[in-house]
Amino acid sequence: MGYLIAQFRPLSFLHHEDSAQHRTMEVLVSILACLVLFGSYVAIRQLIALRRELHARKAEQKLALQMAQHDVLIGLPNRRKFQDVLVQLTDTIAPEKYRAVMMLDMDGFKTINDVYGHGFGDALLTGFSERLRETVGEEGVVARFGGDEFAIITPEIDEIGDAANLANRILQRIEDVFVLDSRQVTVGSGIGIAVFPDDGYSPAELLRRADIALYRAKTTGRSTYCFFELDMDATILHTTLLEQRLRNAIENRLIKVYYQPILDLGKQEIVGFEALARWSDQDFGQVSPAQFVPIAEDCGLIGKLTEQLLGEACTVAGTWPRNIGLNFNISPLQLRDVSFPLKIISVLSETGLQPERLTLEITETSLMQNADTALVILQQLSDAGVRIALDDFGTGHSSLTYLRDFPIDKVKIDKSFTMHMADSKECEAIVESILVLSQGLGVEAVAEGIEQQDVLQKLSDSGCPYGQGFLFGAAKPPEKIAELFQIIDQSEPERSRYSALL
Repeated sequence: MGYLIAQFRPLSFLHHEDSAQHRTMEVLVSILACLVLFGSYVAIRQLIALRRELHARKAEQKLALQMAQHDVLIGLPNRRKFQDVLVQLTDTIAPEKYRAVMMLDMDGFKTINDVYGHGFGDALLTGFSERLRETVGEEGVVARFGGDEFAIITPEIDEIGDAANLANRILQRIEDVFVLDSRQVTVGSGIGIAVFPDDGYSPAELLRRADIALYRAKTTGRSTYCFFELDMDATILHTTLLEQRLRNAIENRLIKVYYQPILDLGKQEIVGFEALARWSDQDFGQVSPAQFVPIAEDCGLIGKLTEQLLGEACTVAGTWPRNIGLNFNISPLQLRDVSFPLKIISVLSETGLQPERLTLEITETSLMQNADTALVILQQLSDAGVRIALDDFGTGHSSLTYLRDFPIDKVKIDKSFTMHMADSKECEAIVESILVLSQGLGVEAVAEGIEQQDVLQKLSDSGCPYGQGFLFGAAKPPEKIAELFQIIDQSEPERSRYSALL
C-alpha cells in the first residue's frame, strides 16, 4: 500500500505540473490576444489617422491647385486655367460656330493706383472684373492674367460681328463711372480680338494674336477694339527686328545728334540749337525718332539713350560760343524717375556745360501722367539752373494750368498752327493769342515749323521773339555747326545774321 502511495505521488505531481503549464499557456494566450487586440487597435487608429491625413492632403492639393489656377485677389481664373478652359471650350464648339478670345487692360490704372493707393486700386480691379463678368455672361469666361490685364473667352457666336457687338457692350459698361470710397473715377480700355478657328487653334497662338490686336487698338485711340489681321504680325516682326537693331545701335553709339538752329527773330541771330536724334541703319535706312523712341521707352532703353545723347550734345555745345544754348527733348517716362535731376546734373558736371545753357523740352502729356512727381523733378532742375520748355504748346487741354503750376520758362508754339498762319485766320489768331499770353506771363515763346517767308513776316509783325524751322535750315551734324559759326564770324557786319543758314 505504501508502495502504491509512493508510486501515486509522482503521478499527482505530474498532474499539478500539467495544470501549471496549462495555466501558463492560458496566460500567454491571453497576453498574446491582448497584444493582438492592442496591435489591431493601434493599426486601426493609424489607418484612420492615415486616411484623415490623405483626405487633408487631397484637400490641400485641391486648394493649392485652385489657388494655382485662380487669381488670389479677385478669384478669377488665371492664365494657366484660362488656357485649359479654352482647350475644352474650343474642342466642344458646335459646327459653324465661333468663339472669340479678347485681351484688354485698363487705361490709366497705374496713375490711379499711385494717386489713391493700392487698396483703392484693388477695389477698382474688383469692380472692373465684376462688370466684365456681368457683360460676358455665364457662358463665357473672364480671367485675370495679372496687374490690370484681363482675358475673355466669349460664348459661342454665330458670326464674327457678334464679337464686335460684345466688345462694344464691354467698352460702354467699363466707361460708366466707378464710385469707390466716395470717389468717382472713370477708366477706359482697349480690346484686342482673335477668333477661333479663323485666327488659330492653339490657346497660345490665339492669345498672342489677341495681344497683338490689343496693341493696335491702344495705339489707335482710347476705348476702342481691334480684330487681329495678318499684317499685324508683319508689323510686330518689324518692331522686334528694329528693337534688336536699336539695342545694338545704343550699345555701339550709332545714334547721332544733329542740331537745328533757334533764332532771335528780331536780331536775326542764332541763340541756340535743338538737339535731335538721328539713326541710319544698314537695312532699315533712316529711322525716324517717332519710330525708335517709343521702342526705346517700351523696352527700357530710353534712360540709357537719353544719357548717352545728352552727354554727346552737352560736350558739343561746350565748344560753341557761351551765349548759345542747347535744347534737348526728354521722355515722359523720365518725369517719373525721381533720380532724373541728379542724372542731368551729373552729365552737366562731366561735360562742363553751364546749367543755364541747357533747356529741357517736355510735353503736356508727360505732365498729365504723373503731375505730382513731375512737379518735384522739374522744380529740382529749375533750382539747379536748368530751363524748362513746354513743347507742342496749344495742342493739349491744360496748358494754362501748367504755366501757372510748373516752373516753365518757354513755350514752343506747335508747328500745326505756325505753318498755316498765312492761309488760316484761325491759326493766326491762335498764334497771336499765345504770344500775348506768354508775354503777359513773362514766358519766352518759340515758334516751330517756320518754312515760309510770309509766315516769318507775320510772326515778326506779331512780336514773336524766337523761331525755328526749315526756313533757317534742317538739323545738321556737329561739324557743320562748327563751320556755320566760322561763316558767321567771317561775315560782313551788315549781312543778315541768319543768311548763312540759307
